Amino acid sequence: MSQAIPFVTIAIVIAAVGVAIASLVLNIIILGNINDLSTTVNNNPVWHYTPSPQVNSSTGTVSTSVAYKQAAAYLLNGLDDTIDPCQDFYAFTCNSFLQKTNLGPYQQRLGTYDQAQIDVYSEIITALNKIDVNSATTSKTERITKAAFDSCKSNLGNPPDKSKVVYQELQSLFGGVPFFGENLTPNLDYWSVAGQIEQTHAVGTLTYTIASSDYKNNLKNALYTGPPALSLAYDFYVKPQYIAEVNNRVSNVNDMLTSFAAAVGKNVGADALLSAAQEVVSFEVQIAMSSWPDDLLRNYQQQYNPYNIASATAAYGAINWKSYLGKLFDGVPGANDQSNYNIVVTEPAYFAWLNSVFAGNLSNSTVIANYMIAQVLADESDFISSATARAASKSNYIHYALRNGRGIKKHGKRDYRMLDLDYVTQGCMDLLTAYMPYGTGYVYVKSKDQKYQVQSDVKNQTNLIISNFQNMIDSLTWMDDFSKNRAHNKSDSLVQNYGWPTGLFGDFKDFSKIDDYNQDYASIIDIYNKDKTQIYEIFQVLKKGMEVREFFRIMTVPADRYNFLQSPAMVNAWYQPERNSITFPYAAWNPPYYNFDYPQAYNFAGQGGTGGHELTHGYDDEGVQFGFNGELTDCAWNKCGWMDSNSSAGFIDMAQCVVTQFSTQCCPEKTGNVHCANGATTQGENIADLGGQQAAYRAYRQFVSTTRAGAEEDRLPGLEKYTPNQIFWITYGYSWCMKQKDANLVHQLLTNPHSPAKCRTNQVMQDIPEFGQDFGCARGTPMYPEPADRCKVWVGQ
Repeated sequence: MSQAIPFVTIAIVIAAVGVAIASLVLNIIILGNINDLSTTVNNNPVWHYTPSPQVNSSTGTVSTSVAYKQAAAYLLNGLDDTIDPCQDFYAFTCNSFLQKTNLGPYQQRLGTYDQAQIDVYSEIITALNKIDVNSATTSKTERITKAAFDSCKSNLGNPPDKSKVVYQELQSLFGGVPFFGENLTPNLDYWSVAGQIEQTHAVGTLTYTIASSDYKNNLKNALYTGPPALSLAYDFYVKPQYIAEVNNRVSNVNDMLTSFAAAVGKNVGADALLSAAQEVVSFEVQIAMSSWPDDLLRNYQQQYNPYNIASATAAYGAINWKSYLGKLFDGVPGANDQSNYNIVVTEPAYFAWLNSVFAGNLSNSTVIANYMIAQVLADESDFISSATARAASKSNYIHYALRNGRGIKKHGKRDYRMLDLDYVTQGCMDLLTAYMPYGTGYVYVKSKDQKYQVQSDVKNQTNLIISNFQNMIDSLTWMDDFSKNRAHNKSDSLVQNYGWPTGLFGDFKDFSKIDDYNQDYASIIDIYNKDKTQIYEIFQVLKKGMEVREFFRIMTVPADRYNFLQSPAMVNAWYQPERNSITFPYAAWNPPYYNFDYPQAYNFAGQGGTGGHELTHGYDDEGVQFGFNGELTDCAWNKCGWMDSNSSAGFIDMAQCVVTQFSTQCCPEKTGNVHCANGATTQGENIADLGGQQAAYRAYRQFVSTTRAGAEEDRLPGLEKYTPNQIFWITYGYSWCMKQKDANLVHQLLTNPHSPAKCRTNQVMQDIPEFGQDFGCARGTPMYPEPADRCKVWVGQ
């Protein structure tokens, strides 16, 4: 989620009925697993784990309700009790899932939470089936969503050939296509072109700019501009051991250029296209080498370099800021005020290099143009021709909006392409949810009958977690009282978004606000009514709508700490440090994380752990730089932070323990170039896992003590031998079961701020002594190490 639940990786069938059937079949298979633990193999007895007597271990009542059977079925789908949980808890909770899961030829990964996103998309499709695009009794938001999805579903698998339309647009932007041997417009303004591409195609080329709360003035919004997102991992571009990956990138770009040339009838020599592809990738390498790696992007004082257009032009004279921003804000009300906007350059080293490229003619102009054109072709490939779509699929291309994620922290960032033999419905839902977040989100939440009860339940749960996290802070020996008070103030001031943006969605009867918000997408209905095959034109509206509505229009209004950021239809959750806000989309309140009728041991481990995780992001190595109102606090020349120097030193020691632990002990790989998780780049997520799950566990025990007056919950059928405490931990482990191909795991280790699933389970359990106590583990076993061998994260004992 930022506990970062990724998007779904398996293919989804073309229609809602098919999705529902697939989901039903899976549930039937899972339910059949109850009490189906074999006791012999080849007539030889098999050892099964038997929990030793524990505190609160009285057998209690076993509930046979439908909800409890479902909860048990999910956990039994992964459980392998031939493994000792004190030795390898990930294998104990996930082996059965891993053994039964077969990845398709194009699938890169499949986790237990993927089914939740499939089910959410299925529910949205069912709701859309009831909507008439031209009925004024339904919100325009729902009708736009229905039109866009219907057009996409009907055409994405076999889109109309729009290669000539794209070619004409490229000629209008650049004057010609250099790799076709055509001339560019004399004195071409690349920055005007970059701004147009970014606004109309939602693709960053020379840079990429978004708007969010100003780090140093939470009442205003600022523009944040940095390097564009690249197609490969940073290490692939800059380290010599990955030369094969770069060569493969050249081959993929060459395929894209070649397929486009064929689509528009251009007879271009193979050598010329290959040379152009090599130059494009070479320019990407230069972008990577002039950018900062992820482990250096954790100090926000260094990334806060504010300018206005005049001062930015003085600092980087070869970059036409006025032209670039003018195109970004073309048609946006209040665009004339852009000269006064706060423009925050996040990576000055990159812009120094980029400035030198244009000031000193370091790169041939045709190379820059070919690079920019290649980015547009790749992102529009699905809507151009079947040949370009195949080229993008082969190269595992990820649409820019998905690859870049949302907001300052790039929440929801996708580092793999979901693909299988049939991915149309899945692809349409993914893109529509990214480009019009409050379209699919509105349709989904409106369809839920228990939304207000569920919202209230999660609110109560989260308040318990916050209270217990504050108690954890009070137990710290390395933090003084002044800093503890500030820590409490931060969580007391936390903005909490539950389920959906309530002010925007209203009562789901008066839809004037949501329709006004989505006005930039309104023309989709007219396009659809004129010609339902115009998928390319519809997605042009969606892309420009996202850029204008989500990134630039907010510069015309005061900053809003309640900004929801992403769609309520995403199975995810996130913390925004610049707003000190925590957000739980309604879609995340599904198994394997939550169900209103499941035992609270399950819900506190899943959704509660997620809530604790996101809360703890406010106290990880990045979060501690931001204060109670989302502003950078007490900034010196080299850092910011609300703790005094002694407390800061104690925090650094705590964080460094986690960095070292995950870098040296966590999930080592035996082959290839990557052997372990990067403890530095994953420390924020690891700290959040550890702090969050401990807060959730303590909150659960408080719930039992107070709300249930000490009475333990009923047990799960088929899992009667496990206490509610043990079910809490098993639920956490099952939520991270993940089948991955080696290439995907390597890519995750290089690019993802989250550690691999096995690390997120075993390493976290090793550092939480309550786990070992609940499972009766002997001191010194892998999951219950000696106190000196574990990291104490946000706890004093």
